[in-house]
Amino acid sequence: MYKIEYNVDTDKFLDDAAGVLVEHWDELALNKENVKLAPDRKKYKQLQELGIINNIVVYDGDKVVGYSVLIVQPNLHYSENVFAHVDIIYVSKQYGQSSIGARLLLATEQLAKDLGASVITHHAKPYAPMIIKPLEKLGYTLYEHIYGKYLGV
Repeated sequence: MYKIEYNVDTDKFLDDAAGVLVEHWDELALNKENVKLAPDRKKYKQLQELGIINNIVVYDGDKVVGYSVLIVQPNLHYSENVFAHVDIIYVSKQYGQSSIGARLLLATEQLAKDLGASVITHHAKPYAPMIIKPLEKLGYTLYEHIYGKYLGV
């Protein structure tokens, strides 16, 4: 049976999810030769202590099979509103055909609501569209496109 845990301690999250984080990076990251996976534990912990970052982890027994990292804070431009941004969300490929992804999306959305967010946003990579249909099914719409470029610095 799967269980979802909220606001998982940063060290526990990064340690328990180490293998899945690498799987996620390997599957979806761009510029891998120059942009290495190296989570900033100190910054994660600081932001978690401030209540800005919330780590949500899905376990199958004691094994991490999915996670999302939710950033929640007042918006700089719309200061009367709290915005939630899903920094990362991932379900291990071997669990991809299960209901875990949908459950994780709903759990992340519910936590955002519980934390007072009026808007939630997700990044969806155009070269890995597996999250787009589930988001649209849950009522999400395209807000904007995000363009990126590796600058070599």
